[in-house]
Amino acid sequence: MGNNLPSLIFNSIQQGNILPVTSRCNLSCIFCSHRQNPSGIEVYPLPHRKPREIRESFKYLSRNEKIIIGESATKIIEGEPFCYPGIKETLQDLRTDFPETPFQITTNGTLLDEDTISLIKKLEPLELVVSLNTLDTDKRKEYLGDKFPQKIQDNIKRMGQAGIKFHGSVVALPHLWGWEDLKLTLKFLEENGAMTLRLFLPGFTRLAPSPLIFDLSLWEELRLFVQELSSRLETPLLLEPPFLSDFKARIEGIIKNSPAQKAGLQKGDTILKVNHKRVRSRIGAFDLTQGEKDPFLEVCRGESKEQVRIIKKEKEAPGFVLYRDMDFLRAQELIQTLKRYETLEVLVLTSVLGFPLINHLAETVSSKRKNLAVKAVNNNFFGGSIMSAGLLVTGDFIDVMESLENQYDLVIIPEEPFDIKGKDLLGNSFLEIQEKAGLPVVMT
Repeated sequence: MGNNLPSLIFNSIQQGNILPVTSRCNLSCIFCSHRQNPSGIEVYPLPHRKPREIRESFKYLSRNEKIIIGESATKIIEGEPFCYPGIKETLQDLRTDFPETPFQITTNGTLLDEDTISLIKKLEPLELVVSLNTLDTDKRKEYLGDKFPQKIQDNIKRMGQAGIKFHGSVVALPHLWGWEDLKLTLKFLEENGAMTLRLFLPGFTRLAPSPLIFDLSLWEELRLFVQELSSRLETPLLLEPPFLSDFKARIEGIIKNSPAQKAGLQKGDTILKVNHKRVRSRIGAFDLTQGEKDPFLEVCRGESKEQVRIIKKEKEAPGFVLYRDMDFLRAQELIQTLKRYETLEVLVLTSVLGFPLINHLAETVSSKRKNLAVKAVNNNFFGGSIMSAGLLVTGDFIDVMESLENQYDLVIIPEEPFDIKGKDLLGNSFLEIQEKAGLPVVMT
């Protein structure tokens, strides 16, 4: 295990500009994904890293991208960054080496004392992503393992008073905690200065404890809940995952006092062009706007088109909020692959969550093509409500291949389930799909 960690740390930096520091956490949340993992999963706990090792990692970080702490892009288990004894020194050293690069830290917020909050303010540009989940002290004790559940409210209030930029996140468990608890938690975050709010659909595997299991109709209830509550909040509220079925760059919310708000952009506007360049996806719209100084946007508002200029610095976040869909270069790669094999019988396999978007993309490319099929792959290994591409394993793909009635010449699969060596969470190679199916497999 230990021999794999250096390469995983390097890959984390390369893939997401993520700086791993520890896998330790001071809470034990009932919904933590690592508590529900089936046996055989190759995930790795990271002990507190030595300061010298972390400093050595700095040279691989990009100063042109946001540096992220507290998340994972590889098989390393993410932890609570403020559990790390040397986190303050690490952040100060990081700011010395990267004086202008934005930092983002994902935290549960329970360890943010006054000194830490004061330091964070001095280290700006820095944003926190605070996973609050519930305010109720009894629920925090029972379901989050929070030994000092009353502290989190005080910490968030201090952050708001200090003007700390932060985003609030909540795992939605209304079937367990009630809808009123969910509403009060989101409103508390808004009242104390959260820039955005993200409500995450709960997930459970086949090994989840019974309190976590719910009827999948809950997802539609949550969608309606967000639709109704967001109309009464000033802070942008997004539901994750969003189940996207197109690439329209529709603005879901505007951050208060941001360049986008000052420019007059509105929730519901759809971005068509940035500096006269056609927008092809939500990610593309955001990246183009963020990368430019004082960009001109053409937006569709109702039945009319509006020209809007956002006054901002180069690389400064514009302040409008979009769902993430698919990077245009990634979409182009799939499009080019489909065109390259347009004479063959091609099967595109995707996750259940990704199916609407990938199917839309395939239809856009070749609406009249009869030798192309897109099929969703169920997460049979994890089971439960899991529907994401990153948690698919080779066996899930093989299950689909063995059930096919039609014959194909080529199979295209997503890259998310596989690491840099082409192995899934069980350590199995994607080439096993090719061997079982007797067909060439292309990963995009």
